[in-house]
Amino acid sequence: MTEISFYFNVNDRESALCQLVGKALMSGKRMVILTGSEAATSAIDRLLWEVPPAGFLPHCQADASFAAETPIIVDHRVEIITPRDILFNWTNRIAPRFTEYGRLIEIVDTDEELKTAARTRWAAYKAQGYTPNATDMQELLNRGRTESTTD
Repeated sequence: MTEISFYFNVNDRESALCQLVGKALMSGKRMVILTGSEAATSAIDRLLWEVPPAGFLPHCQADASFAAETPIIVDHRVEIITPRDILFNWTNRIAPRFTEYGRLIEIVDTDEELKTAARTRWAAYKAQGYTPNATDMQELLNRGRTESTTD
């Protein structure tokens, strides 16, 4: 069964995406970032070329000739994507075919509209028998600050 993780109260959604993708890449995972449109695919493509500043996260679209060898696929065309270890849902809807992945990751910032859409997805996953887990990024950040001041 697919593990579903929500990271919420994220200050910078794009930065969080890059951090989580980088962490998964370092663990040897192959992943898909599902976007909601061609424009969003292009925006994530540019982002992954720029972050981290000292390098880039190797990626391409699903129909690239080298897609099979590339660890990160960024695309909005669900019908041509081959599932991998992790699916990052960069849309405001339940990701089609999410059950074909080992893990689904949702990143939710503090925007009220995005939070409302995420709550709807959370409830839909639960209705399908899944038990999503949640990580409050503000709590982690605050805990880290507290720990670093007590060291």
